[in-house]
Amino acid sequence: MNDIKKNELIITSGESFPFKGVIFDMDGTLIESTQADYEAWRILFADYKQRLSFEDYFPLIGMKSTVVVQTHLQLDEEEAIKALTQKLKYFEEFIYNNGINTVPFAIKLLQQLKQYDLKMALATSSRNSKVKMVLELLELKKYFDIVVNGDHVNRSKPAPDVFLLAAEKLKLLPAECVVIEDAASGVKAAKNAGMKCIAITTTHKRDLLAEADLVIDSYEGLNLQHFVALKNLD
Repeated sequence: MNDIKKNELIITSGESFPFKGVIFDMDGTLIESTQADYEAWRILFADYKQRLSFEDYFPLIGMKSTVVVQTHLQLDEEEAIKALTQKLKYFEEFIYNNGINTVPFAIKLLQQLKQYDLKMALATSSRNSKVKMVLELLELKKYFDIVVNGDHVNRSKPAPDVFLLAAEKLKLLPAECVVIEDAASGVKAAKNAGMKCIAITTTHKRDLLAEADLVIDSYEGLNLQHFVALKNLD
């Protein structure tokens, strides 16, 4: 599909929506958390005498935190629990000191999607404790019928588990859902789940998101016709 060039978000109530469910990722897709998350991981890695550059962190985006500490820090289960508790503290400290924002126009998109007869889910690899904190802080929970996080599934993205579980909880088939993602692993997970996918370039460059059905630079300009075109793709 062609990239979006418009600069006005128009989703008109009264028209039917082509999908029965919309599934959002969280970090980078709805909230601008990349810097906070990187800093939390960087400090935690330093605690274990390891250096983490942003280039090293980049492939970790979308990966379950338990997988990160077990594979990259080589921690056993007991130590991993302690490390992840500390990592959340570092994340909290960063956002309380620096603040955290939603991605531009994300709230407007959520509000306008709520006009339609559809279900919405949040499906993220982040742990429950972090998800709960972010949703409360930014008052986002009200937009979603269900929330699925990394604690609910065994496999990380690009495995499709988190999106398939979201569809199951929404009581929808994968083909009835469209995923909105920002990371290459998340796009792959959506496609592995048999779902259409919109990718936004908040954290990854366009070439890394090429597997998505539609790539956008901003939610500004995303309209009903784009969703209709997605649904009609072979």
